[in-house]
Amino acid sequence: MTNKNDFDEKLLLSRALDCVRKAQSRGEVAFLPFLSAAARLCIEQELRYSRDDLRLIFYGGHEDADYMCAGFFPSYLFYDEEYDPYSDFPIKTVLAKGSGFRKLTHRDFLGSAMSLGLRREMMGDIVVAQDGFSAYIFAYENTGEYLVSFFNSAANDRIVCSLCTEKPDIPERKFESISDTVSSPRLDAIVCSCLNVSRDTASKLIAAGSVSLDHAVCYDKSEMCDEGCTISIRHYGRFLLHKIGDRNRRDRLRIEIRRFV
Repeated sequence: MTNKNDFDEKLLLSRALDCVRKAQSRGEVAFLPFLSAAARLCIEQELRYSRDDLRLIFYGGHEDADYMCAGFFPSYLFYDEEYDPYSDFPIKTVLAKGSGFRKLTHRDFLGSAMSLGLRREMMGDIVVAQDGFSAYIFAYENTGEYLVSFFNSAANDRIVCSLCTEKPDIPERKFESISDTVSSPRLDAIVCSCLNVSRDTASKLIAAGSVSLDHAVCYDKSEMCDEGCTISIRHYGRFLLHKIGDRNRRDRLRIEIRRFV
């Protein structure tokens, strides 16, 4: 069961259908700017069209991206075995470098970039580099050039932006492992393990619409979770049910959860 998302579902589907028509009737590639995982799921579930003459591909500029653009490709393009659809995505990578005076967070970069009046959909992932002084910003169409020209400060630190001409050095995503046991892999039990809270607290979070299962808000606390599913909890972050193991002598399932940091 889902609730209102952070996007207008009718508007999103209308824009997606416009892209479908463009790709099918004109034979042209069409794109939607950066979408959240929930928005991508909405497009995949709701659109009804023949996949024989159209391919839908999501890409965010790097592997394991959270925000991705949607590309609608006429199938004839793939008759050429050397065709690379990812090279057609209008995504540019901006390297935003701080002065080195202080370390900057994802929130510092995002907040300062948004203060320039950009819509969130025009920027994808913002990946803070390992040094903590710079970040890679994945931008849609001309947003990259705009950032280079006008994004010059974040959290009272001077920022210098440039367009990347080579593949960015994206740091490996870090996570913390949580080992626990549950009576069953119900959503409320998994949320308990994720946050180390009581079953009552987990149930209240679910009832409030604060918990998403595989990118769709879920109100059913008894929903069963599968190994590999993603649980997002508002204000607490994103978790992966990495492994469901065997049962211990108390007949409780051993589980391993990964919390992304």
